[in-house]
Amino acid sequence: MNGTVTSEAHRVFQNLKLVLETAGSSLERLVQVRAMIYDRIEYDALNRVYRQYVPNGPPARTVWSVQIIDAFKVQLDAIAVI
Repeated sequence: MNGTVTSEAHRVFQNLKLVLETAGSSLERLVQVRAMIYDRIEYDALNRVYRQYVPNGPPARTVWSVQIIDAFKVQLDAIAVI
């Protein structure tokens, strides 16, 4: 992706939204999100984007700072009710 945490997070959430809607679900039906970012200093940037896509009644969430393959800065693992 080669962008900022903010731009990558927007893209990831847009893709997740599309996948969920295609399956007949939505971001409002998320029950768990595990987010990985390349540097913990970027936590606030990720959180700002997260709140835009999941503003009310957010699901259980874990955020890790990890080394992500292929130079990505953000990775999500999400579970939702379909």
